[in-house]
Amino acid sequence: MTLLGFAGWAFGALATVGALAAAYVRVRSSVDNQTAEIWKGEAEAQKARADRLEAQLDELCGRVARLEAENRHLSELVTGQAAIAELRSLVVAQHQELTSLMRSETQ
Repeated sequence: MTLLGFAGWAFGALATVGALAAAYVRVRSSVDNQTAEIWKGEAEAQKARADRLEAQLDELCGRVARLEAENRHLSELVTGQAAIAELRSLVVAQHQELTSLMRSETQ
């Protein structure tokens, strides 16, 4: 084999290796781009899901606040002992006043 033949064979082999390397880089780049697109789509889907969950959480917090207010109101109605005691003392005081007025008029 002559030097020229050997050089041709070496450059041919280098060209083949270079072409294979370029093909590998192109395929790898394509795969990376596809992976990036998939992850981008996944990120958008997760953001949309997070936004929906946040809206649901806000709605649930509002409902809980309303239910707690209703619960306090109902508890006050059921256990309105303070209001009943206040009303009782008012009735007793007015009854005593009325009774004393009636006694003073009869005398």
